[in-house]
Amino acid sequence: MPKLKAGALQSAIFNSANFSSIATDADGVIQIFNVGAERMLGYTAADVMNKVTPADISDPQEVIARARTLSLELDTPIAPGFEALVFKASRGIEDIYELTYIRKDGSRFPAVVSVTALRDAQDGIIGYLLIGTDNTARKQAEEALLKAGALQSAMFNSANFSSIATDTDGVIQIFNVGAERMLGYATADVVNKITPADISDPQEVIARATALSLELDTPIAPGFEALVFKASRGIEDIYELTYIRKDGSRFPAVVSVTALRDAQDGIIGYLLIGTDNTARKQIEAEQKQLGQRLRDHQFYTRSLFESNIDALMTTDPSGIITDVNKQMEALTGCTRDELIGAPFKNYFTDPERAEASIKLVLSKKKVTNYELTARARDGKETAVSYNATTFYDRDRRLQGVFVAARDITERKQAEEEILNLALHDLLTRLPNRRLLSERLGQTMLASTRSSYYSALMYLDLDNFKSLNDTHGHNMGDLLLIEVARRLSSCVREVDSVGRFGGDEFGVILSRLDMDRSESTRRASIVAEKIRAHLDKSYVLKFKREDNEEITVTHQCTASIGVVLFLNGQAGVDEIIKRADMAMYKAKRAGGNLIHFFDS
Repeated sequence: MPKLKAGALQSAIFNSANFSSIATDADGVIQIFNVGAERMLGYTAADVMNKVTPADISDPQEVIARARTLSLELDTPIAPGFEALVFKASRGIEDIYELTYIRKDGSRFPAVVSVTALRDAQDGIIGYLLIGTDNTARKQAEEALLKAGALQSAMFNSANFSSIATDTDGVIQIFNVGAERMLGYATADVVNKITPADISDPQEVIARATALSLELDTPIAPGFEALVFKASRGIEDIYELTYIRKDGSRFPAVVSVTALRDAQDGIIGYLLIGTDNTARKQIEAEQKQLGQRLRDHQFYTRSLFESNIDALMTTDPSGIITDVNKQMEALTGCTRDELIGAPFKNYFTDPERAEASIKLVLSKKKVTNYELTARARDGKETAVSYNATTFYDRDRRLQGVFVAARDITERKQAEEEILNLALHDLLTRLPNRRLLSERLGQTMLASTRSSYYSALMYLDLDNFKSLNDTHGHNMGDLLLIEVARRLSSCVREVDSVGRFGGDEFGVILSRLDMDRSESTRRASIVAEKIRAHLDKSYVLKFKREDNEEITVTHQCTASIGVVLFLNGQAGVDEIIKRADMAMYKAKRAGGNLIHFFDS
């Protein structure tokens, strides 16, 4: 006889401690005993699995009574024991009943039990699933409701259950606050007006009448009679039904029906106590597919693993890869077989940082947005955001680390672009004042370490305003762009050209010489080269909105101030100020000149 595999059921059953979920083999021997069952009954899974049947933890007298009742109801002998608990389910009949469970400490509690037969691909029964809820609260409510003289006070003090009392014809006489809350009707909307069948799913009422007619071999009319027929014959009746609220919305309920009798045992009405069954219906909806899940669980999990947009992998606690998806194969350029068994750290540019990430997850249980750079077999590097968590087996034993690595190349590029825009002049694409100041600071530190002089040039265009005033800012922008190009062509790659703003530019000359005189000579050569290049005529062409092209020839020179620096004698702002002062001396002397700062 095939046994149920716990691993395939865990994801569907074991995340809930609110329901006792007990799965057996075909003989009734318990194979699965979830955390809800452990909490309700006090047994551990090890106490009962492969040892007892659900009948062994149930009230024996109730099991015997159930066997006797079913034997009479279904006209077939049913042995007291596990068979009595699952007989209907084994025949494909939906079965929900009340049963007293006995805890490990001997205490008892009433439960509502839903039984489902688990079947294989050939529709053969391979076991049973019994889902139970603690029914203590509702039983207490029912007992209170049935006490003579206490009907209204018991019903109307509880908003957790819908309590609907009818006369013998089914017309509602009492509609408690719980019913009002669940169904949205006021008492005045329904009392002496309608029956519970009128607020129930009509197709389900018809189906119930049909099913009961077949089960009890007697014609039962669809309508209120179908809801109370068993109770009217003294048969305990608990069933599921969809109620329809006043606003038209629906919800599943578990309904317990009791015939109300007078002193002569004559029926004077019916009491229907309902609980909102939405949560359990959701659980049971999943359980109906357990047979298929047993066969498809691994495939389904694999599909989810593979369809994820992130590169996924699992490792053991030491960081050895145990599984990967296709995205991880694409990221590394390696096959799944090549990756499994290899150290996780081997596929990143910084193995030590990658290895540290595994240790971080093990210590903190979870890591998010940990950035690494993956390296593929062909050398391609990909920036990834690494999110990871530890994972465990059913007994909470650490199994390893689950990792999701998302390609953040585009995000990194966007961040770099944003940073680039923040640090560069939009018009000329040269470093702006902020970035040029940062580079000046870096050059000053390098100069201090190397003992080489460096220099800052501060340039201001001499005849720029007249171009703007005469031909507009578009022509002025074209000239600034050309100035930026000419400046960049005059310096080395190690030097920096930037725009301070307006028509003012800066040039940093790095590592000139250890001798001040030689450094001054070299800076003078570059400064003169720049002055001469900027002194050449500018031929500027601009196309207007009407597509007419305008050509302007303009003469524009520059006043250049130069300051040498070494050994951190002044701060960044002071060096800029000195170069600016030297530039103004050149401008006051007539422009198109170079002036060195002299302290």
